[in-house]
Amino acid sequence: MSRDASVTMWINAVRQGDASAAEHLWRRYFQQLMAQARVRMTNVDRSGYDEEDAAISTFHILCSKLQEGHYASLSDRDELWQLMLTVLIRKVGRRVKYQQASKRSSARTGQVGFSVDELPAATSDEISEECFELIALLNDSNLEQVALLKFEGYTNEEIAAKLNRTRRTIQRMLNLIRSLWQEALDRDQSTE
Repeated sequence: MSRDASVTMWINAVRQGDASAAEHLWRRYFQQLMAQARVRMTNVDRSGYDEEDAAISTFHILCSKLQEGHYASLSDRDELWQLMLTVLIRKVGRRVKYQQASKRSSARTGQVGFSVDELPAATSDEISEECFELIALLNDSNLEQVALLKFEGYTNEEIAAKLNRTRRTIQRMLNLIRSLWQEALDRDQSTE
């Protein structure tokens, strides 16, 4: 069996939810993903999110999307690698953008403001205790679901499709989340 045929078989098996096929793809591509992330994260503070996190998150998104029926035309190792590289580059780009925004916000106000759109994408397993505390502040399952999907890296359009809502509704919900989190931040700072 050729290498390309085995990758094609694994892609199709992952679409069906085959964990062993995902493991094969993981072993085949993980080191390459890490190497690419390392190169692209040279100017990124890696204390809370490093190249391994980027590779894991990229692979998680790929497998989830395949199982959801996305990337129907994806069929060989070259296309798979290009897709993984694209997802990885976007993830790292969002991370850089998030860090730059945090620095600007801190410099401007002396504090870190909340922006759901600029949070780095993360899998549910990667969301820190602080993030869970923020989500718990929402006290609304719909808002919690939107925040979690945003943390996982979904766009507003993708969230709207997943939740059968309009993009505008999702934007309003994100604005409400920002407002609730800012109020909590303001309360915490006033008690210090």
